[in-house]
Amino acid sequence: MDISTQEEHMIQALREVALPPLFVLIRIRNDILNDTVNIEEGRRNEIVNTLERYIAPLWEDYHKEKNAQANEGASNPE
Repeated sequence: MDISTQEEHMIQALREVALPPLFVLIRIRNDILNDTVNIEEGRRNEIVNTLERYIAPLWEDYHKEKNAQANEGASNPE
């Protein structure tokens, strides 16, 4: 997949503000999914599908960690 100069600058800007990777991927996915003016449908679907393959494992890890923290909190009430 080719990355345009504009996309490269956007990725760099997101890295510089140190946002969590999962947040960044979901935000980019949603922005691309809703961009019906600048990105043709076939390209948009390709990008969204690629991003979803990266998001899925991160999303699962996030929920596992969140559930583990909730279980620790429940077993160690203060």
